[in-house]
Amino acid sequence: LKHKSWAMGDAGLGPTTNAADQEKASGLKESGTKVTAEGDSKTLDSFPACLVSTGVFKYVQVHAIAPDGTRKVIVRAAPGSFHADVAEPLCEELREKGLRYEIPGGGRIRRDDDNKEIEIYGHSKGFGMPDHSVS
Repeated sequence: LKHKSWAMGDAGLGPTTNAADQEKASGLKESGTKVTAEGDSKTLDSFPACLVSTGVFKYVQVHAIAPDGTRKVIVRAAPGSFHADVAEPLCEELREKGLRYEIPGGGRIRRDDDNKEIEIYGHSKGFGMPDHSVS
């Protein structure tokens, strides 16, 4: 599997952000720190580290945190108009399981199964740019 990663403009790839998305992203980031931590590292293990749909999609990098301090990087890329739309289902599930989380950022991932390539680039206006090499 070939891997490419670099930052580049997001021109021509659909909506980038608006005031409602900025507010939603901010709320998701804030709510991740307010979870009453009840989950454990086994709960953390139940989340796949990476779920990336085939095609070009917005992605988010989320750092899930168990009460004992164990951390796991989780990447999600899926259809959604905004990065917060991609992050929201994962964040809700993490909160339901009693796990805190941080969202260092997002961007876009292009997954090409025919050519066995993954390209990671760009940034999220709502969440910022994470270290793509971690994703």
